[in-house]
Amino acid sequence: MKHLIRKCALAALLALGGCGDEGTKHSRSLTGADPEHGKIALTSYGCVACHTIPGVSGSNSLTAPPLIGISQRSYLAGMLENTPANLRLWIQHPRKINPHTAMPEQGVTDQDASDMAAYLYTAR
Repeated sequence: MKHLIRKCALAALLALGGCGDEGTKHSRSLTGADPEHGKIALTSYGCVACHTIPGVSGSNSLTAPPLIGISQRSYLAGMLENTPANLRLWIQHPRKINPHTAMPEQGVTDQDASDMAAYLYTAR
């Protein structure tokens, strides 16, 4: 049942993700975090050096997959169910999920990971 509730919440976020303030409000309610701070954190942690991230200045790299449409994906990193908790885990500890990933551990705090996830769920 929890799995179904998470999928429904993610689907609702997906449907409203492109609706400006509404998408941001739903992202906040799903993640409990601040998408605007997440946008800043994605730059400050250097994510833009490898990823293209919609709406984030200077993020035109194709070294790593573009972070476009995260809310529409079924899986994160090709192996994790797309949930806010799993996205935070991947952001903070990618090598715990996939020891062979090129994505480095950046020392991302819990709050910053939550905020980054909130932004990525709104970004299209």
